[in-house]
Amino acid sequence: MILRHPLSILIANIYLTGRSGTEIVTRELAFALMRAGHRPIVYAPELGPIAQEIRARGIPVTDDISTIAAEVDIIHGNHTQVTAIAAARFPNAPIVYFTHDFVAWHSAPPLLANVRKYVAVDDTVAERLQSEAGIPADRIVTLLNAVDTDRFAPGPPLPGRPRRALAFAKNAQHLSAVRAACEKRGIELDVIGEAVGNIVDEPETLLPQYDLAFASALSALEAMACGRAVIVCDGRGLAGMARSENWDTWRRRNFGLRALQQRLSPKAIAAEIDRYDAADAAEISRRTRQEASLSKWLDACLSLYGEAIGQHRAAPAASYASNLSLARHMQTWLPKPGRPAWPWMAEREELLTRLARLPAGLEPVKANEPVSLALADEPEKFVRLTGFGAVESWGVWTDGELAMVEFEIAYGPAPTSLRLVLEPFLHAHRSEVAAELFINGTSIERRLFAARQDWKVALPPGSLLARHLTIGLRIENPASPRQLGLSSDERRLGLGLRLIELGG
Repeated sequence: MILRHPLSILIANIYLTGRSGTEIVTRELAFALMRAGHRPIVYAPELGPIAQEIRARGIPVTDDISTIAAEVDIIHGNHTQVTAIAAARFPNAPIVYFTHDFVAWHSAPPLLANVRKYVAVDDTVAERLQSEAGIPADRIVTLLNAVDTDRFAPGPPLPGRPRRALAFAKNAQHLSAVRAACEKRGIELDVIGEAVGNIVDEPETLLPQYDLAFASALSALEAMACGRAVIVCDGRGLAGMARSENWDTWRRRNFGLRALQQRLSPKAIAAEIDRYDAADAAEISRRTRQEASLSKWLDACLSLYGEAIGQHRAAPAASYASNLSLARHMQTWLPKPGRPAWPWMAEREELLTRLARLPAGLEPVKANEPVSLALADEPEKFVRLTGFGAVESWGVWTDGELAMVEFEIAYGPAPTSLRLVLEPFLHAHRSEVAAELFINGTSIERRLFAARQDWKVALPPGSLLARHLTIGLRIENPASPRQLGLSSDERRLGLGLRLIELGG
């Protein structure tokens, strides 16, 4: 059907607090719809920096569905529970539901009468919508992810061999192998992403500075649009170097799980680095920009809206059917007596029970053998961290007022001292950080940090009887980079822990 302008489109997303794929897509969709003359409205129960960015463009954003007074023409749903809330608020609006994966519980397709189209972001999701959710094939459409080619512009021509690489870390299991392979090939590596506490607001300005990217899903597509060579991988596995001959197949798999079939290892990643081809990367960039542009995606999306609105007008769902489907949805998702409140909680409870039965599994710390907190050294084999952020390439930041490190002590001569290498988080309003050290709950001393320093103390008598040590750090006035206007990082930073050593 021919769309009347402007359409009022409600976009429902589970949250807008970070930089996940659906949050980025929600922002880009809202911007594109407004540019095309439509009226997007965004609903998410939790709001953050991206919500502020959307509002800054004059687009309404709310965390309370009852504040939307006017009717909407169509609902664009990204997650099941917020889509159902939108359906209850606007029972006369058709729904186009976008299924982004089949792993997260909140991506499960809602079986609501007003859902006219279920949109899969890749072939894998389309298959599972039909085979596992029972959605008829004629209600499923595959619309592959796209990239804003205006934002992600081509960078400079690639050199003959890669010198700098950027790894995306939405998870971290691939980073040690990536780091080792890059070191072996003489490539300088930087890492960004939530898993390392380094969230970047504008990756489009960063990507052109690199020759090679390690990424998956939408991040891989964005790197290709910038003309970078891309090795498709993340913490779940390795696909390999994106090449002209595999681009179509991998794109239809969203550069995601179905493509990540190789085991991660430094050797496997180094072999993919050796397949680097600047000319082929340029060809992939050309195809990405031509075939996977956001403008083409938006045209297809608007066409789906038009079909859904036309179907809904021709044969609107009866009130009885709408109410029944919503009741069944609530019956599935709301708590039941004697059962977990949410479907995913049953799995969570089972995992917690199994975890409680497992031994700690920490390797004991030996005297005079330093434990590095750098990511590549796998510190979590030796220590259990509480109150810290994600482990990064250099070490780990405290996050909040109290942080604890627990570890087992190897049998042998008892150590007599503890050494911590710590670095303060300083900024224009703070030239030093105050912290108090505890060992097994006993206060040892308070110290001020104006620069990186060693904190060496004698271990108190009797602290080693159980061969288990708990180190506590109480931070005075931790500060968030976001509150200080330095970045979008919301962690409340105090001290960075680089190394632990027991002295004999």
